[in-house]
Amino acid sequence: MNSENISNYGGVQAWGNAQVNAGAVAGGPGASATADNVTFTDPAAGLAELRDLLGSLAEQLRVPPPEVENPGGLQAIVGSAQQEAAKGRPNMGLLSGLLHALMAGAGGVTSLATAITAAQHVISSFL
Repeated sequence: MNSENISNYGGVQAWGNAQVNAGAVAGGPGASATADNVTFTDPAAGLAELRDLLGSLAEQLRVPPPEVENPGGLQAIVGSAQQEAAKGRPNMGLLSGLLHALMAGAGGVTSLATAITAAQHVISSFL
């Protein structure tokens, strides 16, 4: 697209596979925006990190801690989360729900809760 032929009088525009996460966005004549602490992340890197974290959770549950009441159920949830995360465009809302279920089943196991929280943080960057 040739930027010489574009006039932005209608505001901010995005098309194609665009994903915009911003603290403040403005467009058009005289528009301004201010944002503090804005960070930009690569969605592919976030997905890779999420997949690694889910792999770590699956590994931790291969020999589950004795405090876990339903290890088979947690293993099934992690497996479902891994299948969803493996998709090209995973449903982050579904993944978030699966991680909430994992957290509920993790009980007081700190290592599991820490890994689940880290995965929830990655997912929150997509929502």
